[in-house]
Amino acid sequence: MLKIFFSPENAETAAGMFTPPHLIFLTLCLISIGIAVYFSRNLSEKSITKIIRIFAVVFTAMEIIKIIYKLALGYTDKLDYFVPISFCSLFIYCLWFCGYGKGIIYKLGSVFMSFGCITGGLAFLIVPATSLMLHPIYHYLSIHSMLFHSAMVYLGILFTIRGKERVSKRSFLIFSAFILGTSVVAIILNLLTGSNLMLLSFPVNVPVYILNYLAENLPVIYTIVVSITYVILPWGVSVIIDFIVKKFKKNKI
Repeated sequence: MLKIFFSPENAETAAGMFTPPHLIFLTLCLISIGIAVYFSRNLSEKSITKIIRIFAVVFTAMEIIKIIYKLALGYTDKLDYFVPISFCSLFIYCLWFCGYGKGIIYKLGSVFMSFGCITGGLAFLIVPATSLMLHPIYHYLSIHSMLFHSAMVYLGILFTIRGKERVSKRSFLIFSAFILGTSVVAIILNLLTGSNLMLLSFPVNVPVYILNYLAENLPVIYTIVVSITYVILPWGVSVIIDFIVKKFKKNKI
């Protein structure tokens, strides 16, 4: 059983995207997120911080298990196989930032939670381009990835409805600096090692023709486009959500 749970990539039939296993797991995740948000909406700040700290420990431990799995099976050719530097993996660091940080450290975490988590988490849940394309639904990495991104969406929604961060020029600049700064680090490491951190070298199982075309024919443009998308898309979605939340609260009053 343990061998199946931690089987090598492509050793068994992968769950795939938009298949019954994926859609069933996706539905369960969305229902769980809704229930969790409903029962968390009136929690005290102390209780929310406690949840964040628990998540920080749990998902760090799960990420360590994932890294050990990768190293044990010899997936060491590229850093992106075992180094947690991707848009969504920033969630792990931000859990610690929000759970234990102060000042600008807390601010970095809070801004990412508010403006990056909903879009990033939902994007993966709907298009699980990595784990579910390589493993069955019951594999550790499939379960880990779906739970991880569900937690992202949950905290992203919670931070939004609680008004943790306001949509403003300052919050946009902090969010942009955080994402683009991480992108620069990833680009440097990719160039030095031939890796694909933050998917900035080429897309992986992403059904978007233009991205695949750019990666093959105009790699520099591809990298720039993806880096900017990491900032603009989540921010744009957050602005729309913030507008809807404000309208809802105003009409409710």
